Amino acid sequence: MTGRQLSSSRFARGRGGMAAVAALALAAGAVPLLATEALAGAKDEPAGLTLAVPDRYAPVQDALYVAGDSGYLHRRETSDGSTAPYQWRGYDGTERTVENFTGTRPGEYGHYAAGTDILPVPNGASGVVQLRDPATGEATDLTVPDGQYTVASFGRTVITISYNEVWQVDKLHILQVRDGVTSDMAVEPPSGLRFDKQPVLAGDGRSVLVRFTHAYEIGLLDLATGSLTEIAAHVPDDDSLTLQAALSPTHIAWYQQGASQARVVSRDDPAGAQTVLTVPVSPGGGDTAAVGLAGDWLLTSSRGPSTGPGGPLYATPLDGGPVRTLLAAAQPDLTQIPGGGAIVVGGTAAGDWAVRRVETAADGTPTLRTLAEVPAKPAVLRGISLSGGHLVTKEIDSAAHPSYQTRKVKLNPTPAAGPRSELTTAPLSDAYGQPVGTGDGGLLHVRHDAVTQRDVLVRTKASGERTEMMPFDRPTPETSGLGLRDAAGRYAVYGGGSQRLVVDLDAPGGGAVVQELNQPAASVWDGKLWTTDGTWGKIESRDLATGTVTPLSVGADCQIKDIQTVGRYVYWDCLLPDSTGDPAAYPFGVHDLVTGKDISLPVRGELGDGFVVNHDKAAGKLRLSDFHTGTAMAPRVLAELPVVSMWKNYDVDKFSGGVAWLDSDGTAHVVPSGVPASRSR
Repeated sequence: MTGRQLSSSRFARGRGGMAAVAALALAAGAVPLLATEALAGAKDEPAGLTLAVPDRYAPVQDALYVAGDSGYLHRRETSDGSTAPYQWRGYDGTERTVENFTGTRPGEYGHYAAGTDILPVPNGASGVVQLRDPATGEATDLTVPDGQYTVASFGRTVITISYNEVWQVDKLHILQVRDGVTSDMAVEPPSGLRFDKQPVLAGDGRSVLVRFTHAYEIGLLDLATGSLTEIAAHVPDDDSLTLQAALSPTHIAWYQQGASQARVVSRDDPAGAQTVLTVPVSPGGGDTAAVGLAGDWLLTSSRGPSTGPGGPLYATPLDGGPVRTLLAAAQPDLTQIPGGGAIVVGGTAAGDWAVRRVETAADGTPTLRTLAEVPAKPAVLRGISLSGGHLVTKEIDSAAHPSYQTRKVKLNPTPAAGPRSELTTAPLSDAYGQPVGTGDGGLLHVRHDAVTQRDVLVRTKASGERTEMMPFDRPTPETSGLGLRDAAGRYAVYGGGSQRLVVDLDAPGGGAVVQELNQPAASVWDGKLWTTDGTWGKIESRDLATGTVTPLSVGADCQIKDIQTVGRYVYWDCLLPDSTGDPAAYPFGVHDLVTGKDISLPVRGELGDGFVVNHDKAAGKLRLSDFHTGTAMAPRVLAELPVVSMWKNYDVDKFSGGVAWLDSDGTAHVVPSGVPASRSR
């Protein structure tokens, strides 16, 4: 068969799918080395490495709803994906669940812009709104008159709207409870203007900023008197969610989404002179998501890339001085505190995420104070490879995209792990992309091309150079993925069922298929293909450079279906790879090429240099059997390891003698086998 050009994508390994999941860190960060620990068992067993689960790239979302002078309302993303409760967190660190709150986040329809410590909780369809103190749970009932609809709440004041006969908003109503009776103060719009159906832009216990439809004005509504002051906005106000605003004790700010400037005016003179400020542009190109105020500074948060943690949080002085970056990344919202300053959620990365209060120092400059840490969520890992001392893990969400993360590990004489870095991108599917190392820092994996409906073999060198080829030019199901069987240096074995292809990754002109086999027993080592002609007990090695074939007989009273090779050892098995049949009915063993002896094994498994590793699926244990002396020892347990579906959570380094596995919580372990290296490795 002639060569087929290699070019770019991912992989999977046979014998159950060579791969699992090791723990490494965020895009450029390092995963901490937790400890050097012994293998499970005797005290004289060799020490290994334990590597912590990396953080998920995307920070945990902690949605902010409202802020008062003593605390704020939020909902933090849960670890299991369940619906998060509303929580009122005091600035003193106390936290209380708020039941039945139905408000939405700022910038969303239906937002109850409560700028105080009192929250509105509608009482079903009864028309009664409970004005609840979240710190104590005490509530006051306020009855909304028929024909009115709640749009906002500020302290013990509720703002409603009423409609005319053609369902246009004709009035705002300021509702308050006095001596158990609800009072209603109606507010007419200025001549020629009409209130929007979502009229409230921002507010606190003193006044509310309102919007009009088809207007270039906004209004400041005094909640005590009902008086309304028009403010020239200089921007159209047709879309309720594109105009953003903030109210501080001293200033009013507003911004039209997509504009290059924001405007600020003194709260004491809302119709007076306005300050026009250029809005900072995020380096990632994200637009401004929200505005806020802290002292004499305009705060702006920006949307970052869709896969990133968020855009920066900026502070622009009202006097026109240089802009400051307060946070490298933040959620795209700001929640104003009535008494001054704002609350934001952000940091530098997922591991540095926190709810932070923006306030001003004694000299008037903006500062940040952490109110609550937001712990990162562990990443999802779906594949592991240990080859030539290179640990590679397939990680779904530890970077901005699914990726293979690599690091060099050293087990002897003192275990150590080198820096971690991204090798290449990975497929999302668990069935595809199981990593198989080539022993030289390179990596192979398989991806599925949805356009051509073909499996694609992907090679990534240690340098990051990536090429692809299509071994079989025929459709493959998207759920297969178990095509990659073995790899060593420039050669790989790929195939399904009883068909195997041998690929020369360094063939002139690109990767090429150099051998086709119609039986499943195939392995590569040191430039040789190990296979069988189908005769019972017969094995042969074929030099892939010269074509020289050397026959070999082993003590197999059966037709060999699986072969593995490491150095001086050839493992043979009469049970098909990937088979789920009864293993007891099919012989297996190891042949020592140096001594010419056959070695009986207590369990079948993955071949290492003088040992095999068996994953007992029924017992959920990973065991190692040492046979380097010519007689196999009883298996010893390396770890408790549950079975996983579609991917493999352990690997054997046939080049360096280590074993790696991934715990169910995502912690990775790498240990030496404890078996002396053979001279023929």
